[in-house]
Amino acid sequence: MWAVAAGVAIGVGAWHAHRVGDFPPGCSAVAIALLAVSILVGSKLLYLAEARFYSYDDYVPLIARGLLHGFRIPGGILLLAAAMPLVGGMLRLPWLQFGDAVIPMAALALVFIRLGCFLNGCCFGKVSSLPWAISFPRGSWVFWYHKTHGWVPLGAQHSLPVHPLQLYFVLAALLTAGILFWQQRRVVWPGRLQLLFYALFFGSTAALEPLRENYLTLNHWLAPFAAVLATGALVGPMWGRRKLRVQGSASPL
Repeated sequence: MWAVAAGVAIGVGAWHAHRVGDFPPGCSAVAIALLAVSILVGSKLLYLAEARFYSYDDYVPLIARGLLHGFRIPGGILLLAAAMPLVGGMLRLPWLQFGDAVIPMAALALVFIRLGCFLNGCCFGKVSSLPWAISFPRGSWVFWYHKTHGWVPLGAQHSLPVHPLQLYFVLAALLTAGILFWQQRRVVWPGRLQLLFYALFFGSTAALEPLRENYLTLNHWLAPFAAVLATGALVGPMWGRRKLRVQGSASPL
């Protein structure tokens, strides 16, 4: 699903960047591919930091951890923010305008990545009695976790019902993508759409992380902090421009 996410982001993003910003499709595709790599690398780096300092956060036994195990998406989004000006400068793209044109693709990519989490049975939520809670089959990570904690009886074929946290993240990504595409019609100042994405992503992550069964220390610290920073950077210029408009419209006595 990571590969599907990257493919959709590159294909749709190159076309969309040309449509909304007249950026060359070939150059845009290369830039988006590099940004997709930054999300993957950043997600892995945050997991490695977590494994180094908070190894108890990972419920998967060491023997079962392979190369494809362990990605923390907030780290990928942080590296995306750092890579955007670097990639833009390397490919001679105005990164504020180009970033605003392609940032909805990051939200679309998250939809596929989170669907992969659902199919894999990782990133699951706490036990819940809500009508939409989901039981995962025997052999899934959810079932294994519940079994090792003695929460399901011997011979059980399904886990206890849990919050479908992965699908909550999917809905958050879809909502974020919809807001970004809608806001692209209103060009206020370059870079605004990127800040809006970061505010929505980290804000929704901070709101949803408490529903996760296994506590991820770095996610719990990082998401609210980044959400506050992005929101502050987004609201500050908007408030300043509004204040200037009000002062400019005031007529002297």
